[in-house]
Amino acid sequence: MKKFILTISLLSIVLIFTNCKKEKIEFADENIIVNNEPSLSVYKTNNDYFNYIVVGIDSLGNVTSYPVYHKNSIHIVNIDNKKYKFTQRWLLKSGYIVDKEIGYNDAFTDVTFTEQINYIENNSDDINSNWYQKRIIDTNPFKEYYWLEELNEEFQEFTLGEINEMIENGTLETVFTKIK
Repeated sequence: MKKFILTISLLSIVLIFTNCKKEKIEFADENIIVNNEPSLSVYKTNNDYFNYIVVGIDSLGNVTSYPVYHKNSIHIVNIDNKKYKFTQRWLLKSGYIVDKEIGYNDAFTDVTFTEQINYIENNSDDINSNWYQKRIIDTNPFKEYYWLEELNEEFQEFTLGEINEMIENGTLETVFTKIK
């Protein structure tokens, strides 16, 4: 009888752990090509904000600009008809993020791309700066931030693998400007 109870208990524990869904970290394909038109950022954040929307803020922390994504926006893809993904932000294996649409003075909100798109689809009222203002979670999110723009520099292209190599070799600052 003890053996049976022990076996059932052990089997229950194994089933619990195998059924626990842990979100899989999806690193970007290192063959993706990115460029500095109009700019390109490489950064690490204080917390995991990868799936959250950023807003522009002024020196007082007020929202000055914000994106409004729709399910048919050019840089949004639908995953499994449930979740939306922003296609201009890539997670590297080194823990850094490459992003085409973030600025150093931007703040992260707790609004996911999926939440915003679902909100727009299901509500008649518009999203505005007040909606985002209440949702800001980090006005100083960057541990490190590197930037490269085309305006004062020449047009440059890299694979995400090449950027990862620059990070690993300590040569990122030879191409990107370190802001923080």
